[in-house]
Amino acid sequence: MHDMTADIYKNTSLALLGPKWDQLLAEAGSLSSAGQHAIAIIIAAAAGEWATEFVLERLMDAAKDHSKSVRDVAEMSERLLVTWSFEADRVRRAFYDLTGENPDRQAWWEDWLWSRRQRHDIAHRGVLTANAATAKKCIDVAALHIAYLTEVVKRQAP
Repeated sequence: MHDMTADIYKNTSLALLGPKWDQLLAEAGSLSSAGQHAIAIIIAAAAGEWATEFVLERLMDAAKDHSKSVRDVAEMSERLLVTWSFEADRVRRAFYDLTGENPDRQAWWEDWLWSRRQRHDIAHRGVLTANAATAKKCIDVAALHIAYLTEVVKRQAP
């Protein structure tokens, strides 16, 4: 499986960790091919969470003046184990304040929310009914999510 985002962030500040995201998505694809669809979905979601955390932390470090939402997320991340997911209003609000971008207006948003529900059902409810098509959709939307983050970083770069 070739990750369609590989060339997108090759020449950005994300390049340092890019191959690891590719590796996670490739591993998710391999696991799904081996019939391990549930764990493939979890790994694909983790790749997106890791990318979101990486981007938000770099954007917060680069910002000179933090809005209240950015300060809230930064303080929360110092005190608590934070899931860096756009599902959280605080995370989306901080991302918007840092970038002017609304991930919930992207074409992939509804599929991404669906993939998050799949992930939650597996991780928190023990639902193991995922099939190859479900895993593929979750992996594909995780790749779109990471590509979006990459494009935002490119636009933010001086």
